[in-house]
Amino acid sequence: MFRVEYNKDIQTLFLIGSFDTSKAEVVKGVLEKVENSITVDMTDLDFICSAGIGILVMTYRKLKERGEDIRLVNLNDYIKKVFKVSMLDKIFNIQ
Repeated sequence: MFRVEYNKDIQTLFLIGSFDTSKAEVVKGVLEKVENSITVDMTDLDFICSAGIGILVMTYRKLKERGEDIRLVNLNDYIKKVFKVSMLDKIFNIQ
């Protein structure tokens, strides 16, 4: 199961479950509409695929051009390791 919840009032996207390739378009559709800095809460995210990471990178680039930011919070150890191994922990604001 995978669920995406976007709270526009607090500019937070909650990713819940397993973010695999089949879910990428759903997340991409939400993040394409984001104009300001956003927090992506991964408290309940179990898995992220390369397509998911690509969408986050695309969002990072788009927001960076506007002087905005994407913040990744509450990553479990597995997700942190994915970002560390790919060296994306150097560009993303991970908390």
